[in-house]
Amino acid sequence: MADGGASDMIMLVASLIVAGIVSAVLIQAWAGVSMALNEGADQIEANEKTEATLISDPMNIDWNPTTNQTMITIQNTGDFTLSITDTVVFLNGSSMNVSQRGVIPSVWVPGSIVNFTIQGNISLSTNDEIYLNVVILSENLNPARGSYSFTEVVRIV
Repeated sequence: MADGGASDMIMLVASLIVAGIVSAVLIQAWAGVSMALNEGADQIEANEKTEATLISDPMNIDWNPTTNQTMITIQNTGDFTLSITDTVVFLNGSSMNVSQRGVIPSVWVPGSIVNFTIQGNISLSTNDEIYLNVVILSENLNPARGSYSFTEVVRIV
């Protein structure tokens, strides 16, 4: 009988040690899941507050065939300050060189308008209706940086 009590005690102690190890592993795993959920929520919130709109007339995009460039105007309609230098434009599927026209504003705060010159090695004709894709990023924010993109059908004149 004494042996049965000792083996039961050994099994109890071993079970408690295993249970302690398993609970530590589960707590650590839950902390990782919780952190990932928080980061995802921060990114979703940043994306929701990042937005812009083309305010140039999409049916009147004046393309210069000599310099292969045009000018567009975009307004920050979101809640975050946007990065002027990180703006990306695709015209008819081609990546364009994007530069700010003029120096005002130097910071793209909510509600402000920025004029861009876009230039690329593509050939466009009058009355072509093509896609204009714009991708914008918010300024570096902690913990997340917002992104937004929009597509417009534009007519070359």
